[in-house]
Amino acid sequence: MTTSPDETHPDDLLEGFLSGEGFAPDPFQLEAFAALDAGRNLLVSAPTGSGKTLVGEYAAYRALAGGGRCFYTTPVKALSNQKFRQFRERFGPENVGLLTGDHSIDADAPVVVMTAEVLRNMIYSASSALHDLDCVVMDEIHYLGDRSRGVVWEEIILTLDPAVLLVGLSATLSNTDELGDWITEIRGDTAVVLSEHRPVPLAHMLYTDGDLVPVRDAADQRRRARSGYHDERMASRPRAQWARRQDVIERLDDEHLLPAIYFVFSRAGCDGAVAQMRRARLRLTTGEEARRIASHVDSAVTQVPQPDLDALDFAAFRAGLVNGLAAHHAGMLPLFRTIVEELFSAGLIKVVFATETLALGIHMPARAVVLEKTTKFNGDTHMMLTSAEYSQITGRAGRRGIDTKGTAVVLDQPDLDLDALAALVDTPRFPLYSAFTPDYSMAVNLVEQLGVEEATSLIGRSFAQFQTDRTLVSRSRAIERRSDERDRMRASLEEAGGDADLDEYMGLRAELSRLERKSEKATRDDRLDSVRSAMLKQTAGSVITVGRKRFGMVATVLQVRTDIPSDPALLCLTDTGWTGWLRQHDFAAPPVPVGRVDLPKGRRKLDGRAKRALVQRMEHLRGKAKGRMKNAGGKPVRKDPRIAAARRALRQHPLHDDPRIDKLARLHERWARADADVAGLTAEVDADADSLARRFRRIVDLLRHLGYLEEVDGVLRATDAGHLLAGVHTEQDLFVAECLRRGVWQGLDAPGLAAVIATIVAHPRTDSAIREPSDEVLRSALAETERVAVDVAETERAHRLPATPDLDAGLAPVLHHWVSGGALASILAASWQEGVELTAGDFVRSARLVVDVLAQVGQVAEPDLARTARSAVGSLRRGVVLDHMA
Repeated sequence: MTTSPDETHPDDLLEGFLSGEGFAPDPFQLEAFAALDAGRNLLVSAPTGSGKTLVGEYAAYRALAGGGRCFYTTPVKALSNQKFRQFRERFGPENVGLLTGDHSIDADAPVVVMTAEVLRNMIYSASSALHDLDCVVMDEIHYLGDRSRGVVWEEIILTLDPAVLLVGLSATLSNTDELGDWITEIRGDTAVVLSEHRPVPLAHMLYTDGDLVPVRDAADQRRRARSGYHDERMASRPRAQWARRQDVIERLDDEHLLPAIYFVFSRAGCDGAVAQMRRARLRLTTGEEARRIASHVDSAVTQVPQPDLDALDFAAFRAGLVNGLAAHHAGMLPLFRTIVEELFSAGLIKVVFATETLALGIHMPARAVVLEKTTKFNGDTHMMLTSAEYSQITGRAGRRGIDTKGTAVVLDQPDLDLDALAALVDTPRFPLYSAFTPDYSMAVNLVEQLGVEEATSLIGRSFAQFQTDRTLVSRSRAIERRSDERDRMRASLEEAGGDADLDEYMGLRAELSRLERKSEKATRDDRLDSVRSAMLKQTAGSVITVGRKRFGMVATVLQVRTDIPSDPALLCLTDTGWTGWLRQHDFAAPPVPVGRVDLPKGRRKLDGRAKRALVQRMEHLRGKAKGRMKNAGGKPVRKDPRIAAARRALRQHPLHDDPRIDKLARLHERWARADADVAGLTAEVDADADSLARRFRRIVDLLRHLGYLEEVDGVLRATDAGHLLAGVHTEQDLFVAECLRRGVWQGLDAPGLAAVIATIVAHPRTDSAIREPSDEVLRSALAETERVAVDVAETERAHRLPATPDLDAGLAPVLHHWVSGGALASILAASWQEGVELTAGDFVRSARLVVDVLAQVGQVAEPDLARTARSAVGSLRRGVVLDHMA
């Protein structure tokens, strides 16, 4: 343990702090220590694994030495727990506490590790714990770019007492100076310490056909091969094939590159990889390691009921661990993830198959990392990893003090873009963009503490607005440049003879084009309406006109799909022998029946003989089809009389027959495009200038409209309802507050209240149709909650604010069953029967989201409902949902 700071002379603080480290600090660490000794705010940006957390520990050490306090914030509970254990070892158990929202250990200790949300709530409630606070360390400060939670980091930086020293620790950013400039503007003098040096060098390798080749060499070789040059190592190789996981792991083992984190980017893929290795009888542990693993695992799960362990397939999980293999992803039970992290950090687990969640937060370095793919599914499509994602993932490779280098291995694939991969390797830094946006609870708290004008000003000083304002400068310059170009174009136009008459003539041309485009669209829409209507009338066996060369002249309808009336589809066999689905855009005109045929049984699987017979029968109908198609134009084409009038006006204009008109028109069009560009850029700048402050004012107006804020003696203050809203911290804060005000949850029992809260905050990964609950009180409460959601959304739209997200009842039955005492096995089984994709990890995470809101309801609701909320919290926190299993 480090020398206690209260036993160390101030001049020897740093020496005492470093006495137990066993290595000399890096230059960037010494620079950061000097900034702290000078009493400056500090922002450190350095690669993962470089030792930047040592700077945060020194800040805590200094606070202890001065008899003050230090709060160390982290983005996730698991990282808070890890730091808590490390700090207790370093500073002594009596000096370190832990606060994670609903869990508290020695909260009055000089050094307290906490999640960022806890500190934000302390600031808004003016907690007495802030009175003797010297320093706040914000680990992973780049989380302020996180879409869902980043706003909390910015709230803290904006509202924390300026006298409190702020220390931010970040991954390597490309705009560190910008973030530092903003913190300086908000909090005063801030030292920015940037390091791109990794104490453990990182090698980027491509695994291709059993070999490990440097990524840059592989990219160069493939580039030369495309140009006609050949390299001995690449010339004879066929296109890359998918590598077998077992081969990769065995090669890493041969190269002494274990332990490794093997990134798969899919939960099912991680679990499947472990199962695959077990089936292959791959064992990476010695007998002694296996015994230590088994002992650790068995001890860790002693408080989990055996039925729950059975439901979680604990035996398979344990068997994989004993072999040195594990999965790590958000769908796992948090306790199981913790076991994996502890065993891997101890060097007992040799390969962890992980999703990208492991790349963030938890300190779990490896000798090597493996990327099975360089793309991942973003919910819509497969996208290439960003430089930020690649940097975070590969930064795990190389353990300081253990490894001489780290190795990042990318598996070659048939579709791998080596040039794009090389670009990722060469771009280790990534830009940070603010995700800050004001919400309702924040608005009430800020207005109550600062007044509406100062609160609005504070919002305008956010990092989001700071970044926007910086872009406004460059965009204003772009407007100036484009304006100059536009003015020069106008001068050239006037020199060529362009004047007001030309503006009038070009205006007539533009109006004619607009009317013609509108008429063409109306004609297309009418044709599609006619086609759609005709398609909906067809039945299997109809022979219809098609009239498209790529499909044929006629087709036999095999199947009709009308489940989406706006987009019907016909499964057809055409007279060319093609079979497939035809949609409305595939028809040249509305399909017209020209006959019927009897379809053979099993028509969805027509054999070749049956198809040929149908094609022959259709050939006899082609002549009839041609005649029918001539008369199948659908609705008559609309004729807009304004088009004829515009054409007459254009022909009658004096410039219409001017021999210079083509040249003048081209010059005028160039000038008009430039003028439109200037107008568009100007509108964008006007919209973005003070955009957050404008949104904040709209929020304040809405809160006044609903009675959360009111003017008292000329000052805007929070009402009783406003104080209620101020205590609700969730993305649906206004919605929850409205439900509490209207009493729609009165009379619910604990399971019912948990179920209703689940519809607001706990949404499943897949859409599902849920049966209505049989309990009349719960059914009524859900209906009332839905009505409140509609009212809130309408009010938000009226104030030009984003509407509150929709409710989702997918997990309501699950939470109701759990609070009622249901077993984990039956809950997971029932969820799948309801069509809800739910893993144990998903369930625990959802349960904790519900616990968080219920705990807030227990604090701000009227007494009866508050008691029900607290009862629901107690019933939720059992078995796998217990806090100590985080």
